[in-house]
Amino acid sequence: MQHRSLIPAVSNLLKKETDPAGDRVFAGKLAVPERVRPLFQQAVSLALVLVAPIAALAAGGTDTVAVTGQPAQVAPGWPEGVGDLVNDSARTAGWNSWFSEWPNDVNQYAFEVKSTDDVNRLIKKLAAIKTDLRQIRLSYLKEPNGLGWVTKAPEQNAIPVIFSVGDQSRIDAWFKHVRKPFGVMEFTATPVAVPPTLTIFVQNEVVDLDRLEIPKDIDVSSGYVPTVFHKSNTTIEKQREKAAAKRDAKREKELRLQQLDDASRKVAKKIDEFLECRQAAASQ
Repeated sequence: MQHRSLIPAVSNLLKKETDPAGDRVFAGKLAVPERVRPLFQQAVSLALVLVAPIAALAAGGTDTVAVTGQPAQVAPGWPEGVGDLVNDSARTAGWNSWFSEWPNDVNQYAFEVKSTDDVNRLIKKLAAIKTDLRQIRLSYLKEPNGLGWVTKAPEQNAIPVIFSVGDQSRIDAWFKHVRKPFGVMEFTATPVAVPPTLTIFVQNEVVDLDRLEIPKDIDVSSGYVPTVFHKSNTTIEKQREKAAAKRDAKREKELRLQQLDDASRKVAKKIDEFLECRQAAASQ
């Protein structure tokens, strides 16, 4: 998307505006002598030719994949049971954030729920999906913001739950044809799609963390909405994992908490306590 701004910026250099002194031409913010203007125009025109293909390759946007009150399309590559959750009566909008040359397989769906009982109903539908990994991410935020490459949720949306799901079949097809290395990314294996994931915004007033009913076989962690891959399987990812293993995780968590506002810090600590209790119960 950033490349798109280059074309109007470069094009602006071709606009002619004569200096009152009569011996210079202003091109954009540059004062170009009249005698060299033909050469200058040729150079800028060449720049436009070079920039245009880059801009065409660097395109991104958001597709609407669901609207309130209408059934959403169920992708054939999704695990069985995803359609029941995507088309729950509480589902409102759905989005697909895309960027050129990427698989763009992840859809995000918003839900309007009135109580924790409604959230628990969605959790039951998540648990019924037939796949090895189902996730719940607990966010200390009140509502979502970014939902992908260029996609943002509306301001003050008050959305308490987002459902995310990727499509492994689309990633597999993309991986067969994508150039390798892909920019600076060197793949060690095919990337893994985002599994069925509910992100619950615990600071939202309709969510009572202590009343959530989460089965043991659902993976639960603190975090935010997943957007691209579950695992990218790149050398960069491996390097980051090695670096993370050497860092002081407890100290880093304390530093992150210090950067939050009071309300978010309180909820983040409550989420940590919830996860610790869940882990302790699982080990018994």
